[in-house]
Amino acid sequence: MRSYLAFLAVVSGLIIAQEGRAASLQVSPISVDLTAPARASSVNLRNTGSRPVNVQVRVFKWTQIGGKDQLVPAQDVVASPPAASLQPDAAYTIRIARNGGAPLAAGEGAYRLLIDELPEVNLRRSNTGVGFVVQYSIPVFFGTRSASAELHWNISRDKGNLVLEVTNTGNRHAKIANLKVASSVGPLSFGDGLNGYVLPGSTMRWTAPVGARRIQSGTSVNITASGDDYAVNESATVTGH
Repeated sequence: MRSYLAFLAVVSGLIIAQEGRAASLQVSPISVDLTAPARASSVNLRNTGSRPVNVQVRVFKWTQIGGKDQLVPAQDVVASPPAASLQPDAAYTIRIARNGGAPLAAGEGAYRLLIDELPEVNLRRSNTGVGFVVQYSIPVFFGTRSASAELHWNISRDKGNLVLEVTNTGNRHAKIANLKVASSVGPLSFGDGLNGYVLPGSTMRWTAPVGARRIQSGTSVNITASGDDYAVNESATVTGH
């Protein structure tokens, strides 16, 4: 099993530096969310640079264990083609689809589409500037109309830190963004933009930044966040010490 941490941004943390060229691969959309009976979609690539770009494309089954993302090669979802070469200012389409077989049960399957811009091994290295070769990690979901997320929040103090935890007991992922905690001592932000995904049956947690020490055990707080099709607005009491 291959584990990837923090695969929660559009561009993953795997960015490989390569002298003499800049990352020029653009990918859209930044996520794919399909509802049955749909079984296929596409992702568009574009080379905005002045040199050809070679890419490889892979699909991984995505789960979360102990608050960490786990990826293993997918057997039931494929991407085609698995590799491509894009000329300068050229566009290309990657197709992603579920294989034949039994239809989805009530719920959803979660995957990650990894698109790697490959380094040019024969390119003469420049003495000036440093470029990057990028790996994109695109969330892909195949779900049913009846699937829904069910979130349960808990906030506690642990060894001086403030820990915010959410468990998803539903059968659809939840996208968490703009996560904040408000209390009588003032607001506390866990960062603007995307905070992460919580897959069905999984638990994710965030540790508060500096300033969390003001929110003590027993304090009543209000937890807010936004998602694709819902908003979080929950009351909770800080536990622990």
